[in-house]
Amino acid sequence: MRKSLYILTLALLPLLATCGKKVEMDPVLYESDTIALMVKGKTVFTFDEGTMQLGFNRSRRQFRASNDDMTSFFIITCSDLPRQEGQELTADVQWGSGSSVRTSSGLTFKVEKYDGTGLVWLWCATDKTGAVVRILN
Repeated sequence: MRKSLYILTLALLPLLATCGKKVEMDPVLYESDTIALMVKGKTVFTFDEGTMQLGFNRSRRQFRASNDDMTSFFIITCSDLPRQEGQELTADVQWGSGSSVRTSSGLTFKVEKYDGTGLVWLWCATDKTGAVVRILN
């Protein structure tokens, strides 16, 4: 009985972290401040500051992250620049690993979180796709 209660408590911890605010986004991604891309609930890209590069094009409303030879990358091109929490926008997402490149077009994202450092948390509930991106100056 005590072991079951312990397991239940551990399972509920990610949900408790977002109490007070209704968030649809995957709790692990929501609590992270690492640039990343999650597709259909699976993390497909995680940024490493020491070995990877970030790109941002304001006029194209495009976020990019990749390793040096582009064998691991993602590109998100938005219909509008994310500006505030609760904002909805559409975006095309392209990502690759090795020689495999995938694309999802016309996804509707919600800006779940926006902080003062330029980090933006985007979530598409229907596709279970989310990203943490950074607006660079």
